[in-house]
Amino acid sequence: MPLTPEQVRADIPLTAKYIYLDNCATTPVPKPVVDAMLEYFYEYCANVERGAYSIASLANERWDLARAKVAKLLLRCDPDELIFTRNTTEGICAFAYALEHPLLDRSGGTFREHEPIIKWEKGDVIAFSELEHHSNIMPWIRLARHVGAKIRVIPFNRETGQIEPSAVEEAVDEHTKLLAIQHVSNVTGTIHPVEEFVRIAKEANPDCLVLIDGSQGPGHMEVDVRRIGCDAYAFSGHKGPLGPQGSGGLFVRREFLERMEPMEIGGGTIADVTTSDYKLRGDALCKRWEAGTPSIACLIGLGRAAEYVANEIGLKRIEEREKSLTEQFIEGLMDIPGVEVYGETEDMSIKAGIVSFNIRGWDSHDVALALDSEFKPPILMRAGHHCAIPACRALGVYERYGGTVRASFHYYNTPEEVEAALRAIRKLAST
Repeated sequence: MPLTPEQVRADIPLTAKYIYLDNCATTPVPKPVVDAMLEYFYEYCANVERGAYSIASLANERWDLARAKVAKLLLRCDPDELIFTRNTTEGICAFAYALEHPLLDRSGGTFREHEPIIKWEKGDVIAFSELEHHSNIMPWIRLARHVGAKIRVIPFNRETGQIEPSAVEEAVDEHTKLLAIQHVSNVTGTIHPVEEFVRIAKEANPDCLVLIDGSQGPGHMEVDVRRIGCDAYAFSGHKGPLGPQGSGGLFVRREFLERMEPMEIGGGTIADVTTSDYKLRGDALCKRWEAGTPSIACLIGLGRAAEYVANEIGLKRIEEREKSLTEQFIEGLMDIPGVEVYGETEDMSIKAGIVSFNIRGWDSHDVALALDSEFKPPILMRAGHHCAIPACRALGVYERYGGTVRASFHYYNTPEEVEAALRAIRKLAST
């Protein structure tokens, strides 16, 4: 039987003390995930791919198994195409690095630079939306400056909070070499038609690469990178998957992974080293990108978390519950005078468990502080620009409110918590 919300709450002690509605930023880690990490520390705390003794072999086995679980359950990809990272940001930066630097490796007895993934030329374009968070903007601004490419910014619908396919069609053309775009907005909570975005980009230029920022995707919903058709997909383990901070992944299609220059090199990435050259490993391409000792416990925890959300709860059940809580919260907010809600408020089919709002006359940070300090149990929501200043400026809330107040849900949240939050907001709006 799937775990009930009450059973998941029992696995998360924090829920007994707080109404936690900041799952978009990070989630509490359930006991079974913590237990898997503790088991590593207590029972087989050895480095991976370094020792031949028994617990080192066990650590390596569990680490590889974690990658297989994450690849299968969260992304539907080959484990060898999944690079373990600390978070979405590291994954995006790693991909950007590879698009600037050709692969340097010994091949055929010669140490040389290989053909770059993209041969940048004058007039080339990098496209992203104004709804992206900073980690899917800044690396591309820097890459464009370094390679001489142009930036093209895709607008979003201010009413629905959605990046529309027509806007992508207008932005991408035969000169577009990269489209970097989000799966779900961390500001408006809108789910975007990323499969269609990929189709549009590839029709405009078959050589255009598409990276999807999946920060708010895996763990909240089913994700299939094959069906999406993207070339790369980055995500964090400490959001939807209920994994620990310091865990995440970057999927890259094998044909590009083979040609990518690692951002870091050293122990664990090589097959051979001399004092004048080196040969990168070819037995596990993904591990070329994991130099040095990885965050073993966190990544084993991520593998356990993938099982927890996908097998023990069920990703469809998570998505359905989050939509139900979101609909309840939006309907309540719309009835409170003086409250502004941003993004889609009617069509829940394109809405994730993220709702941004403001109370007129209040700074967003003051609302969040009041929800925490003036109510029992404390109600914990994020406030500010959510690392997405351009999006908040486009919505007209950055200068006016300092951003938005944001409630973000997960499976363990309850209708009673939503009602408690609405009562609190109604009280603040009336003062």
